[in-house]
Amino acid sequence: MVTLAALRGELTVREFGEAMSLPKSTAHRLVASLVKLRLLSVHRGPEGDVYSVGRLVEELSAGQLSWRSLLHHARAPMAAARDQTGETVGLHVLYAERRVLLEQAVSQHPHRWVYNNQMVPMPLRAGAAAKMLLAMLPPADMERIAARDHRVGKTKAEAQRALKAYLRDLQQVRDNDASRTADEINPGIASIAVPVIRDTRHGHPLAVLSLAGPSVRLTHAVQEKALPQMRRAAQQIAQAASASARGSLQAA
Repeated sequence: MVTLAALRGELTVREFGEAMSLPKSTAHRLVASLVKLRLLSVHRGPEGDVYSVGRLVEELSAGQLSWRSLLHHARAPMAAARDQTGETVGLHVLYAERRVLLEQAVSQHPHRWVYNNQMVPMPLRAGAAAKMLLAMLPPADMERIAARDHRVGKTKAEAQRALKAYLRDLQQVRDNDASRTADEINPGIASIAVPVIRDTRHGHPLAVLSLAGPSVRLTHAVQEKALPQMRRAAQQIAQAASASARGSLQAA
């Protein structure tokens, strides 16, 4: 649908439905979801609402230089970290208080983890990458977003206890400057994450690197060995992105 909007400029819900062979009600729900995720933008036309490519798609495809620059500098270190560890390496950024996977260097193992939500804004609910991004935020923002996205428990009291435990986990992530999860979102999958971009003053978003794979292979001992490798890759990306940003400023 986003591709259609990019080709045609603007589409109505009816045109979306016809292009995708969807009932009008289904098209309405899908378009509303895409607008909520900022994958589509909406404005009033002469005959009603019309939809076009949203801000997130513009940034990921050909919009902000900082997003493209970060991807450019990340690919080689990510591939190297993947080859060293044998597992899938992901680059995640914070966008509109959600986690967006920009890129992944996929493991070569037959039994491996592959992200299926690339470029889709996801709630900061769980997972090593989401926890690392949350822990990098100012405490007030971290607590507010955690309370919004982490809803566990059938009663209010259960939800409050679960949130307190989650905030303690986030504080530990902040203290350790690394995040670890196992079986948290997907059974049988373990993941670790480390910071990449902490300072957004040069226009780059907050960013983290994750390493994910089967729990039987990505054990605690293997994670300990992989952490320095992941930190080196993250440092290489951060330094290259920072140098590129400084060079752009000096040239300007």
